[in-house]
This record gives sequence, structure tokens and C-alpha cells, in this order.
Amino acid sequence: MRSEPLVSIVVPSYNQGRFLEETLHSILDQDYPSLEGLVVDGDSSDDSVEILRRHADRLAWWTSEPDEGQAAALNKGFARARGDVLGWVASDDTLLPGAVSRVVAELERDPELLLVYGEALFVDVAGQELFPLPARPFDLATMVARCSNHVVQPGSLFRRRAYELAGPLNERGYYLFDFEFVLRVGSLGKVKPIPDRLATYRAHPDSKSVGAPLAKARDFIRIADEFLPGSDLPGAEAGRASAYLTAGEYFYEALALPEARRALLRGLRRRRSRRGLVLLGRSVLPRRLVGPLRARRRAGAAARD
Repeated sequence: MRSEPLVSIVVPSYNQGRFLEETLHSILDQDYPSLEGLVVDGDSSDDSVEILRRHADRLAWWTSEPDEGQAAALNKGFARARGDVLGWVASDDTLLPGAVSRVVAELERDPELLLVYGEALFVDVAGQELFPLPARPFDLATMVARCSNHVVQPGSLFRRRAYELAGPLNERGYYLFDFEFVLRVGSLGKVKPIPDRLATYRAHPDSKSVGAPLAKARDFIRIADEFLPGSDLPGAEAGRASAYLTAGEYFYEALALPEARRALLRGLRRRRSRRGLVLLGRSVLPRRLVGPLRARRRAGAAARD
């Protein structure tokens, strides 16, 4: 009788003690029997290490030491992982019950699949539902051209073969290293979305999805300048335009107005964008005026939601 493949879930963490225990339980309490959890903590100064010590007997491995960021922590964890199927869960996200079994079943159904992903649910700090994050179709050319990741990372799993072919994760990346990885995987083999909700994705001021606009802007510039040129991916030049324009938006959000202008101009030379033109015009205003404009735009967006 064929045994289930071992699944290794790596948790990168840094000063997320208020969420870490919930994350660990969501992984270790899965109904899938052949699973190991590994935690790579970046020398946290909160109670994270105490939490890890409490759960040490249920973890395959954990460490707490300085590292070079999330991608480096994940590579360190994957180097220790023994599984045939790999994945990661950020220390402020959770897996929903049955998530691992559902994804493994899909991988087992089609041996050619390299990566499977599903839906997630955005939640707030208290875990209250905000809105769903759907699993959009995996369309490599569209994802590249729009510089938009359709793969919902929490709950996704990939074969070790995918990591061996497309990894390791780019440790120079901040926000988009997972996007680079799934593009490489998708250029080498099959990736499939499933219509199942697999995880929660927590939105809070310290999360990458909500904060750090300056770091995100610089990562989009990196993608445009370093990753897409020479990648041979379909839509790469259109993707560079999208990356510059998105970087311009994040620079604008961070009130880094000279950087915003440079990025927006680089994008607009490649593609017309009404939104880009509006932001370019606003970026020449004094910084003291841009802040209130940005606040009104946020309030309008919130009211529409």
C-alpha cells in the first residue's frame, strides 16, 4: 500500500509571538498524518522562543538566530526539511483544517503537478473575517505582464522537485521572492489552483501586505531591473512597465516623491496609464500637500469598499 508523502511546512518568524502559537497549532493539528513542522526564528526579542520551547516536542526542528530576512529563513528551513512536499506559512497566518490533506490529494491525483494553491481569507488582528482572497487562474503571461501574483501563498504546497528546479528562493527579494519562485515553477511545469479555502492571511500594520511601502517599491524596481530582463518569460517587457508603475505607487504612498517620479516616468515611457499620469502630476507637489491628498484617496477607497 502506498504511503502518504511526507509534507514539510516551514514557518519563518520574527517577533510575532502574539500570533505564533495559533499558527503552530494550525499546522501541527492538521488531520494529515505524515507532516513535519520546522520554525526558523530570526532571533526574536519577544516571547517567540518561549512558545517554540513549549512546542519543541512536536516540531521536527527549530532555531532562533539572526538571519538575512524571510527568504533566507525559508531556504534555511527547506535545507533541513525531509519532505517530498514542501510549503511555508508565515507566523501571522494559519492553515485551515484539512488544508494539507486537500492539497496533497490534488498533487497525488496528477503526478505532473508541481504546485497547487487555493483560496485564503484575509482576517484582522483578532482573527475576524475581512474579505476572501480568491485563487485566480494560473496564467503565466498575464501574471508576468501585470506583475501580479495569482498564487495565494498561504496554503499552497509544492513538490520538492519544484524547489530543486526553481529554487532556492531569491534572498535579495523582500516582497516578491515568492512571485519569482512561482513564475520559475510555472515556466517549468504544471501549476493548478483549486476552489478550496485553505488558509487565513492576517492583515495588520506590521504585515507585508499592509505596511512597508518603501521596501515594496524597491522590490518592484528590482524585479523590473534584475529579474525580468533576460528571463525569457512571456510578457516580460510589459511586466517591466507594470513593475515600474506599481513601484511608483508605493513610493508615492511612502511620500518618497522623487523616487515616485522616476519610477512612474520609467513605467509611462513603456505604457500609458491614467493612474500613473495622475500620480506623476501629484508627485511634483510639495510633500506637505501630498499627505492630505493621499489621506483623502484612502478615505474614498475605504468608503467604496
